[in-house]
Amino acid sequence: MRKAFASAVMVCFLSPFLWGQDGSLTRVLMHRASAPEGTATPSMASPSVTVPAETEANIQLLSGVHTRVNHVNDRIEARLIEPVMIAGQVALPPGSVLDGRITRVRSAGRFHRTGELSFRFDQITLPDGESEPMRAVLADLENARSLHVKLDSEGYLKGTRGFSWKGITGGLFAVGAFGTAKLALAGGAAAWPILPAVGTTFLGYEFLWARGRDVSLPPDTQCRIRLNDPITVRVAW
Repeated sequence: MRKAFASAVMVCFLSPFLWGQDGSLTRVLMHRASAPEGTATPSMASPSVTVPAETEANIQLLSGVHTRVNHVNDRIEARLIEPVMIAGQVALPPGSVLDGRITRVRSAGRFHRTGELSFRFDQITLPDGESEPMRAVLADLENARSLHVKLDSEGYLKGTRGFSWKGITGGLFAVGAFGTAKLALAGGAAAWPILPAVGTTFLGYEFLWARGRDVSLPPDTQCRIRLNDPITVRVAW
C-alpha cells in the first residue's frame, strides 16, 4: 500500500513537467513541419543599381583649396547636392559625401605664370553609411570667371592672366609723353626725360615681372564632376 501511494504521489508531482516538455516538443515539431523541406529563406538584401561611366553630378565643396596653401595628396571633401537618377530611380541621393585628394598643385609665379590645380574623388559614402570606391574628375565649375580660373577638358584648373590696368594706363601715358619730353629737353627742361623711363618700368612690370593668379576655390563652391568608371550601389531608399 505504501509503495502504491508513493508511486501515485510521484506521478502527480512530475506530470506538469512531463506535459510541459511534451507540449513544447509538440510546438517545435509543428513549427518545423509548417515550412516545407527545401524552402529557401527569403533574401533581405536591397536591390543594386549601376551608375555608368561619364555620368555627371552636381556637388558642393566642403573644403576650400588654394594653390599657395595645399599640396599634392591633401584630402578634399564635397557633398552631392542633387540626386543622380538612373531609369527613374535615385541611384546616388543628395547628401552623399565624396572624398578625394589633390593630384596636382603649382602656385603662381613671376612673368604671369598662373597657378594650376587638379583633384579627383575616389570614394563616395551614401546617407545609409555604405561606402563605394569611385573615380571622378572635375567637369565644370560655377562662376569660373568670377573666381579667375579656367577649366580644361582634363579637369585641370588654371588661373587666368591678369593685368593691373592702372599700371598699364600709367605706363602708356608716361611713354606717350616721350615726344613731349624730347621737345622739353631741347628747351632745357632736363627733368622730362624721366617720364619715358618710368613708363617703361611700369609696362615692363605689368607685362613681364608681375605674378600670375593663383587658383582659389572657397568652401561651398559648386562644381560638376564626371565619373571615369561605373559605380554599383545598393538601393536602400
